[in-house]
Amino acid sequence: MRKITNEEIQFFNDNGYLILKKVIQPDELTVIQQESQRLIDEILDEGPADEWCMRGPEGIPYYLTYLHSHPNEFSLRLLGHPFIGDLLNRIIGPDFVPCYESLVFKLPKHGSSVRWHRDGNAIRENLPIFNVDIYIDKSTVDNGCVWVIPKSHLWSIEKAQEEIDKGEENFNRSDAVPAEVEPGDILLHHTKVLHGSKINTSDTLRRVIYFDQRTPKWNEHYKWWQTDFLIQRCKMYQRALHERSTNYYESDTEQFAYEVPSDMPTWDPEDAFDLRIKHGDYRYIE
Repeated sequence: MRKITNEEIQFFNDNGYLILKKVIQPDELTVIQQESQRLIDEILDEGPADEWCMRGPEGIPYYLTYLHSHPNEFSLRLLGHPFIGDLLNRIIGPDFVPCYESLVFKLPKHGSSVRWHRDGNAIRENLPIFNVDIYIDKSTVDNGCVWVIPKSHLWSIEKAQEEIDKGEENFNRSDAVPAEVEPGDILLHHTKVLHGSKINTSDTLRRVIYFDQRTPKWNEHYKWWQTDFLIQRCKMYQRALHERSTNYYESDTEQFAYEVPSDMPTWDPEDAFDLRIKHGDYRYIE
């Protein structure tokens, strides 16, 4: 199995983003493409998933939240991918816990734009908090690929906000980079790196799966959520690894050997908990 290299990790730490080529193999990619299209169709038909789909500034659906909670055959298995487990273990540490999952898509001809931003409430410290972006389709300048400003994850909050306020001008910066990728590639982007994307004016669909993860010690310091949130999320990750090992792909050559953190419970397969572990329900209370 391909693994992230030390040189790639160093590039990510230095620049705040990294493109990893040909990670997801064709047999898995086919399932992801079919199932994600079914979910998008459900949204466009105003089915159950539509309630959980955000709209962009043009009023166009583009962001399906709590992906695992929408019945499908791919998302938990994808979360349990051994390449993803290995890179999280090496960049974040063995106590990583997946905390967000979403399907983001830009529809042909009128896919939503995303303004320049940092993800979430940016902290001042430079912890390795980042998104794992798994690309289902080819992403190009024409169909609204992500643009990043390398090294901007090292900027102060004030400098970053000054640039965010410039809006679309940032696409014209000489140091702005289009993160063009192929189906099956993975983009890592730091939550503090400035990034955004233009509207999709092409005839092609652009889909990507986002995973974000944190650690209990970070949560204890920043008090994002109650402890039980990470407990439930840790159980969800163990369930994802179980899904991967019991419903594996032909291209799988190994499984990720995860050691449950000592302060987290071991998942019981009889525990059929709700996969929509909503952040707002576990907001930290003083």
